Amino acid sequence: MERARSGRVFLMALVMALALLAGAAQAVVEVSDAQPGAPGMTRAFVDASLRVTPQLESAASLPAREQQVLSAFQGRFKGTWEVRWDHRSDRPNLVQGSGIAVLPGSASGLDAQAFGVAAGAAVELDTVAQALTRFIDEVQPLLRLDGIDLRLDRQRSLPYGESRTHWFVQFAQYHDGVRVEGAYAFFRVSHGNLVQFGSQRIAEVGIGVTPALSREAAWDAAVAQLQLEPGARIEEIIEPGERVLYPVSADGAGAGTAFRGAAGSGYAHRLVWRYVYRLAGIRATYELLFDAHANRILEVRDRNAYADATVEGGVFLTTNTEPEVVMPLPYVGVRQGSAPGTETFTDLLGRYDYTGGTASAALAGKYVTMRDECGASALTSSTDGHLDFGTSPGTDCATSGVGGTGNTRAARTGYYHLNQINETARRYLPDNAWLQQPLDAVVNINAACNAYWDGWGVNFYKSSARCANTGEILGVFLHEWGHGMDENGGGPFVMEYGSGEAVGDTFAVLSTRNACVGPGFFTGPNSICHNCTTCTGVRDTSVFARGTARPIASPANVTAAKGMNCGRLLGQGGVTCPYIHPQMGVPYEGVMGYEGHCESLIASSANWDLTQALVRRYGEDAGYAQMEKIWYGSLASKGSAYQITAGGQCNVNASVDGCGADNWYTVFLAVDDDDGDLANGTPNACRIWDAMNAHGIACGQRPACTADADALFADGFEGADPPEAAGR
Repeated sequence: MERARSGRVFLMALVMALALLAGAAQAVVEVSDAQPGAPGMTRAFVDASLRVTPQLESAASLPAREQQVLSAFQGRFKGTWEVRWDHRSDRPNLVQGSGIAVLPGSASGLDAQAFGVAAGAAVELDTVAQALTRFIDEVQPLLRLDGIDLRLDRQRSLPYGESRTHWFVQFAQYHDGVRVEGAYAFFRVSHGNLVQFGSQRIAEVGIGVTPALSREAAWDAAVAQLQLEPGARIEEIIEPGERVLYPVSADGAGAGTAFRGAAGSGYAHRLVWRYVYRLAGIRATYELLFDAHANRILEVRDRNAYADATVEGGVFLTTNTEPEVVMPLPYVGVRQGSAPGTETFTDLLGRYDYTGGTASAALAGKYVTMRDECGASALTSSTDGHLDFGTSPGTDCATSGVGGTGNTRAARTGYYHLNQINETARRYLPDNAWLQQPLDAVVNINAACNAYWDGWGVNFYKSSARCANTGEILGVFLHEWGHGMDENGGGPFVMEYGSGEAVGDTFAVLSTRNACVGPGFFTGPNSICHNCTTCTGVRDTSVFARGTARPIASPANVTAAKGMNCGRLLGQGGVTCPYIHPQMGVPYEGVMGYEGHCESLIASSANWDLTQALVRRYGEDAGYAQMEKIWYGSLASKGSAYQITAGGQCNVNASVDGCGADNWYTVFLAVDDDDGDLANGTPNACRIWDAMNAHGIACGQRPACTADADALFADGFEGADPPEAAGR
């Protein structure tokens, strides 16, 4: 939980906070996590310059000096290489191609013993970092990192794949001992060959790191500037102030606005005091960024990420519209007798060694701890050690009659599914520390129509006339857990929320194999999600995908009336674009500037199309396995799903692509590579490009699929787009 507690938590609410039903004002109140009776802030604090992204240009457009450097690089490292240059930093954002032997591996041919690695032993991170540090020195004229304080980011550097075939490594930028948030050099190694490398937002820092006010005095000044409503009270200070440097756009412009200044002068920096706190009566977890030189608030964000002898119990396998099924509860902590140190854990099938006497357990264990606001769970057996938590006759606080007042449907269902997804993730990410620690899950919170990840755990609400109990729906658990996995997967810093919501939805879709995220979420009238056909969940990733009757989810179609229609969320209560949550007063926009949940459909629908292409190519089970391998492998490196290269936010005519070094298309290729050479394609490169390109977020020309003959439209995407999508 170290990363979550360090302050890098992002607002990723599960449910769209606006007009999912007719009657916009009512929908805002019912779906929002804000609580009308709790006073908060009277104004929003947003700084568009914090959303600065690289401005990419091709190598062919670079001046003669850079061309000479590239020519020297090409001369030394043979093969085919592509370079995407960041005009703002005047450094390569991404270099990718045929591969450079840097580590022992099947593609590099390097001897493990030359790296001090014993025969048959695994290469460790320190060895990898040393090799990459040598490489940085060797290509200094290209990377231009001389004089930049780079430090290995152990939390965001990790291996992937069986026998550690891939490594994703980051070196974070520091200045005078202070971290530059979101600025780093990265290296992606496949089978011993370096296939992608570059830098994100790295630039010389021209400001000092001595704040004008102390941590305490700056906090007092920030509170005075917050302009809290009468009666509002700061109840808890979670993080009392950390000094951080933030890259910002040198011209103050927001995301997607072209930088016209001299090469290398596009990034500036702000020294920031970063605080995290909560207000009384409001569930939000606020992150406040205070300019430590100018003594003013830059931005306030909500960090919450909102849309179970044998031990067994009744759970909902998909949603609460179906009967409960009694399932074994894995990894439950069982105490036998009263002596200390006698707790054992059930296995994946809910089994444990019963040694006699009284056995007792709660809905808590090695990897998940359930906290039910209806009460505590506790069950005992003094006969055969069999512990059956049973099934409940109703929702919310209804129990099975045994196991305590906290033995509810939500508590049992949550315990079971959170353990299952944790088990899946550990297969792909065995070295991930977060997956080895107990996850805190709270159910039956006395509110409705929402769920959220708060940086420490997942939280779910009771039912209402309009919505089901969110702790009883598999897709909702997976979505919120997905935010936690995203937060603790080692990936880079992201300043927008559309991609984060797509992460949660993708985890739900891959685990359930259902494009409808959280079916059964809405139970009242008008329970179909916006412009959907049958999905009663919060979103449907297939309805705006290829081959459907509606306009495909893409940046150009983001406001299409019969499509995603994100424009419908503007104008209500004075909301404009870029999107500010109307109750919370905090920014909550995607890359394009539209409401994050709505805009997330661009990336999640692209992932759905890619998954279906892989299923068509390999079959259902093997196809989903291919997508899971790509998806889990990308967690260490991906940032925003796509980027604006010109035209700015809130503009359907803006130029958008996936060419950024941490954009999903680019990262997927590195994960999919199987031979340490990106220039010759990857097993699924053409399918990755087809899916992303259909949604306007690919990059460049269609690459080769090395796993088959790579016939055009081999994935079944042949034919014209539906008429409504024409002209996107």
